[in-house]
Parts: sequence; structure tokens; C-alpha cells
Amino acid sequence: MTRHPDMAIRVFSYDSAEYRAQLLKENRRNPRYPVVTIVLYFGYKKHWDEPQSLLEAVTVPDILRPYVSDIKINLYEIAFLEDEQLEYFRSDFRVVADYFSQMRKNNKYVPSTETLKHVEAVLGA
Repeated sequence: MTRHPDMAIRVFSYDSAEYRAQLLKENRRNPRYPVVTIVLYFGYKKHWDEPQSLLEAVTVPDILRPYVSDIKINLYEIAFLEDEQLEYFRSDFRVVADYFSQMRKNNKYVPSTETLKHVEAVLGA
């Protein structure tokens, strides 16, 4: 639940590594596909306040800014989703998201009556 100040740089490196893998000899004939990295932030005491783009994470002189490619992270602050957004979840993740939402709003959790289908995956076992 910690915010990582270098997350934008980390995402850039993860995405770059996957694009690089698409260029390897054994993959050369395969069609290219887009890489999408999603960052889930579970903190509930405060919003994410670290850089959300590469240009926010590195120091770039103004004269070079037009030439530096930027990458923005796809950040979802789970505890800060609106109740209507939480309703869209149909998997066990709905219970996880509800936990963090309740902790943010009430600082306590009233368990859901929903039955988890993938208990080990949800509990990180």
C-alpha cells in the first residue's frame, strides 16, 4: 500500500521489456501487440501523490521536453472508486475493492455476505 516514487519509470521499463521481447528473433514473424500495464493502488488513507508520468518522474530541461517521450501510468486507486464503479466488479475482486473502500470511509470493515470463489488467490496464499 505504499506509493512508489519511481512507479512511472518502473512501468516504462516493464513495457519496454515486453516490446523488446516482441522483437526477438523467435518472435520476429509474430504480429506486434500493445502492452498495457495497470497499477492498482490499495492505499486508503490518502490518494496516490507520486509521479504518474515519466516526465513527472525525471528532471528534464524545458528545451528538451518536446523530445522526451512521455508515458503515463494507468493508475486505479481502488479505495477511492465510487460505489457505482465498485458495482461493476463481478469477480472476487469486488470483495477486495469493497474492503478498501469501507476502510477509507469508515476505518472498519463489515464483511460481505458474498461467497468467494477463489479464496487462495484473494488471500494471497
